[in-house]
Amino acid sequence: MISWLRQNIGTLLMAFILALTAWVAAVGQQDPIIEQIFPEQLPIDYRNLKDGLTVVGDILEFADVTLRAPTSVWRNLSISDLEVYADLSQLENGTRLVTLHFHTNRRAIQQTSIDPETVTLNIEPLAIKTVDIQVSTEGDPAPDYRAEEPVPDLTATTIVGPASQVDQVVIGQVVVDLTDRQRSIDQAFPINFIDTDGNIVTDVNSEDKQVHISMQITKIENIRRLLVIPVLIGQDELETQGYYRVARISVSPQEVAVFSEEPDALEALPGYLQTLPVNVANRTDDFEERIPLDLPPGFLLIGEQSALVQVGIEPIETSITISLPVEIQGVGLGLYSYPSPEMVNLILSGPAELLDSLQPDDVRAILDVQGLTLGTYQLEPQVIVLPEGLTWELPNPSVIEVVITATPRPTATPSS
Repeated sequence: MISWLRQNIGTLLMAFILALTAWVAAVGQQDPIIEQIFPEQLPIDYRNLKDGLTVVGDILEFADVTLRAPTSVWRNLSISDLEVYADLSQLENGTRLVTLHFHTNRRAIQQTSIDPETVTLNIEPLAIKTVDIQVSTEGDPAPDYRAEEPVPDLTATTIVGPASQVDQVVIGQVVVDLTDRQRSIDQAFPINFIDTDGNIVTDVNSEDKQVHISMQITKIENIRRLLVIPVLIGQDELETQGYYRVARISVSPQEVAVFSEEPDALEALPGYLQTLPVNVANRTDDFEERIPLDLPPGFLLIGEQSALVQVGIEPIETSITISLPVEIQGVGLGLYSYPSPEMVNLILSGPAELLDSLQPDDVRAILDVQGLTLGTYQLEPQVIVLPEGLTWELPNPSVIEVVITATPRPTATPSS
């Protein structure tokens, strides 16, 4: 038996190889190998960074992986079966180039490429620092309310982060907006960490994400709110000129708070305050002015001491009808042209100032007969209006008959 095996070992080996090849070919036909990029990007796991170090700046979060696997494996493959990671265990301070690695517990999968193959990381030591917390306010409460000093539950906090970022922080800032508030504050506000230029430093962390602020806001006694009414003068003069008019008026603030030590005097005031007069005579454009309020003696304004009056001025629009001679251009050499009718009427609309200042050559009605030979034609006149800001309707009539002849038209003379 042994002798026979020795004599036929080559034949048996060849037969085994042929059988294996046939089996592989059969399997390959039934379950072919596919190489392609996995449909989803894989998250990159940055692991094993030494204690006391941190990664600074933006880092790449995802990578593309190209895999080879049988069709049957691709059908059931999910992103949870695959992993891309970067081993940071050997890294020290500085800018480092790190290779990305692939791992899977699924069999019959071969990774052929990772895109990108490497990433660049900035490594810095961690730093710890204690900074004071500063509470600041912006805006003012409602005019008849007063805000007391804010009371925070924290006056300092400890921050941690990259040394280059922690070193920039000079204070932890909490901003409380008081604009038009009428109620006391009892809530938490986020902390922003600020550098010497007033910019927010983002790459630092603190266990204290918020500060709880208590702040009393109380109503001031002997205060009454009054509407603000703007007073304009010069409107008649403006409109008498015939060219401009007041189109819009607005005022800010729309109401103010007035204080008096005598409640009866306060109640005796009308429900409004007027501004000092704003003169609109000779105005041709929109404008705004800050104007004092006409406050009676013995009263005080709380908050705003003046009002911003905004006035919109617009041209007075009107229309006129004018008659224009029909001008013919482009008549061929040796030819004569005769329009019928010879005049058209045109309605112009726009600012009265422009219409009143029109010159004879500012508006024209033109017929272009360039290239036309002998005959009778029906043509639409082209209207040319030189001043900008005017509009017009179609001329009347909107179609002109033009006769082109080789001889001048005889002058009509009455018979004897």
